[in-house]
Amino acid sequence: MIPDWLTTLAAAGSAALVNAASTDVWQAARERFARLLGRGDPDRTETAARRLDDLRRVVEEPGNEGELAETCRAWRQRLQDLLEENPDAADELRSAIAELPPPRPVSSTPIRQDNRAYDHGTVNAVVNGDLTVHSTRPAASEG
Repeated sequence: MIPDWLTTLAAAGSAALVNAASTDVWQAARERFARLLGRGDPDRTETAARRLDDLRRVVEEPGNEGELAETCRAWRQRLQDLLEENPDAADELRSAIAELPPPRPVSSTPIRQDNRAYDHGTVNAVVNGDLTVHSTRPAASEG
């Protein structure tokens, strides 16, 4: 039986890796994951690098959601296999995930957001991410 934490960590690693393949941090992520998967073996590291290059190609092709979902599942399985064979790799995988941008929600529909404020109203909105608002009251007028 595979521990839940291992499955969860592999899924998080897969999501972070697939997301990173479409960002500016890809080259650093590619090198880090190739080393992680290679475990010090140059042949395994090279094989991992080729697979990572294939991942990048899939991510960059528009309109291939099915192949992208299958690729994500394959990477989840690879990372799960890695963790089963090398439980000591868990901390390294967690560290690699922490250095990557958080995964974006996968959606085939564009996001539309309408925000309106009337009179003295205020609108605070965010699509993906965090928003912190510190409200302050206007200074009381003197007079």
